Amino acid sequence: MEGDVVVPILRTSERRDLGRCPQRWWWAWREGLRERGAEADALWFGSGIHEALAAWYCGPGTKRGPHPAETWQKWADEDMRSIRTVEKWDEEREAVWVDAKKLGTVMMEGYVKLYGEDEHKLVLSPEMTFSLDVPWPKDQMLYEETPEGLLLRYVGTFDSVWRHADTGHIWLDEHKTAGQIATGHLTLDPQAGSYWAVAGRYLRDAGKIGPNEQLWGIEYNFMRKALPDDRPKDAEGFATNKPIKAHYAEQLSTWLVETPEGRARSPITSSALAKMKLEQLQGLASGWGVTVIGERSKTQPAENFLRYPVHRTRPERNQQLIRLQKEGLLMQAYRSGILPVTKVPDRTCNQGAFRCPFFEMCELDEAGGSEAVEDFKQAAFVVRDPYADHR
Repeated sequence: MEGDVVVPILRTSERRDLGRCPQRWWWAWREGLRERGAEADALWFGSGIHEALAAWYCGPGTKRGPHPAETWQKWADEDMRSIRTVEKWDEEREAVWVDAKKLGTVMMEGYVKLYGEDEHKLVLSPEMTFSLDVPWPKDQMLYEETPEGLLLRYVGTFDSVWRHADTGHIWLDEHKTAGQIATGHLTLDPQAGSYWAVAGRYLRDAGKIGPNEQLWGIEYNFMRKALPDDRPKDAEGFATNKPIKAHYAEQLSTWLVETPEGRARSPITSSALAKMKLEQLQGLASGWGVTVIGERSKTQPAENFLRYPVHRTRPERNQQLIRLQKEGLLMQAYRSGILPVTKVPDRTCNQGAFRCPFFEMCELDEAGGSEAVEDFKQAAFVVRDPYADHR
């Protein structure tokens, strides 16, 4: 509250919905509508991974909590779910559903195997919520005169705050689970920019860092929702396709086998091997302990893990604060009726992971069925406070 005026709260995910489609933003954030039933699988999965990593990087310093795979399994035990992922183990992209508990367990085991205990990360706070009061801009007016007080209160959560053991630099972690890892958008990402803009001052005020210290960077910690690629690798480490008969015949003909007298070449000639059936060749390879490699696959596995540092200059940080004010003005214009709430339909509205939860209701609204829309709201959605975690 600011006096007797309710100060609007703004969250990062809300900013994305506002930019994506004002109607989606209105239903989700102004009316507080959420689909009935289980939480969306992707959101549920990401929340569980965040919980596992928050427990792992418990701090302080290099202290680590339970293995993230253990925490994940306890989280996943509460629900039986499957997660849609995209594998590239064949020549064609194939969308598959995998057991969520198994997928998360494998991901967390692979994560710790790759990064170990991250001894260079001296944890200052495993998770930390923040809020930033954003004033009305003096050069913008929506009414006869600019209101006094606050335009909005921007809130969010730092996934982890840590100091680099070698350099002493202050970093934020931002954990991300995704079907595919992409970084090209991070130069303009609102979360990266706005977190940069508020972190230094907020951490100093909270006593987490010194009075003269600044944030050094945000490390995006990407984890791809995919099982490990277990295809055989060639000598250069590239994944290979399933071998055919010719590969078996060629590689068996040059294989050195153990004999009583020592190592010798294959006792079977190349011409004899070429006449054998595939099943016979596979039996020989198994008996001799030979791993036969096929052709190098055109589709190589994507990275399952990637850490990507993001930096912002002082002008870029200032620009983020200006963007927050502009978005706050736009929201206020929608709330007050100065601007009508419009739709931005495109093919992603009903497509895969980007599917809008309000798609069917939007169709009813488009058909002019106001009563049908209200009935659908009652049947398909519940009302919740989207800002409850930050009140």
